[in-house]
Amino acid sequence: MIVRDHLPWTRVWPQVSKRLGMLFLYDSSIAALYVLGGMHFLAMSALPLTMLGSAIGVFLAFRTGSAYDRWWEARTLWGGLVNYSRSLARQSLSLIISPDREASGLRASLVMLQIAFVYALRCHLRGQNPYPELGNILPDSILTILRRYKNVPAAILLLMGQEVRSAFERGWLDSIRLTTIDETLTQLTNIQGACERIKNTPLPRQYDYFPRLLVNFFCLLVPLGFVEGLGLATPIASTFVSFAFIVLDTIGRDIETPFANTVHDTPMTTLTRSIEIDLRQHLGERDIPAEIHPVAGFMY
Repeated sequence: MIVRDHLPWTRVWPQVSKRLGMLFLYDSSIAALYVLGGMHFLAMSALPLTMLGSAIGVFLAFRTGSAYDRWWEARTLWGGLVNYSRSLARQSLSLIISPDREASGLRASLVMLQIAFVYALRCHLRGQNPYPELGNILPDSILTILRRYKNVPAAILLLMGQEVRSAFERGWLDSIRLTTIDETLTQLTNIQGACERIKNTPLPRQYDYFPRLLVNFFCLLVPLGFVEGLGLATPIASTFVSFAFIVLDTIGRDIETPFANTVHDTPMTTLTRSIEIDLRQHLGERDIPAEIHPVAGFMY
């Protein structure tokens, strides 16, 4: 996620430079043929161009808004994950009551499993191998169990549910406290499912294909509408107008996939570390990992 005040030109230019370069050459050709070659038939009225540009602008705004809704929902879900992670740790440490040393170990195990869950979910959404991360959190016996499952975060939630059931069977939880913790586990399941929905259901392909097609078509028409009034200055004006439409198209493409592991991504790496720090502190640990800070204005 970009957190700096301004977007660096070096980040924008590579995405649009090829298209703009080709359009500038095309616009220059149109201007030269009209002014120097006398091909005045190349000029067209600016009225249909204005109407077409307005329609495309509305289409791009709608598409960008739809992409932003996906990005914001992803960020909201991970904000909820932070809250429910803290709630589960608090419930595990305060509601499972017993002087038995095994109960203390179960409480700590639930908290560590929750830390593992957020790391596994992040890797699951980004298509990464979770075990290098989980190896620093869970014992080998649990990792062996998890390797049997394709959906690792869902498997971790299952293990957490089994731990809670064990606490209930041993009398460390009553039915009310059991229901409270189970509701939190259900919310975690819902968050995972919502994230998977965003990940596995892209915007309709029409939203991806037609905006680019219409923008390219519009950019080809722009110099034809400008050349009569601007002459040899046409390439400058038409390239600038094309740049505005191309950038709008590019913005929608950048943010429509919030789990694609790019600079436009939901900052899951930062959020997982933040959750780990909070939960380890709940356990009273002193060897706490460092916070992750933005790098060059980007938060990952």
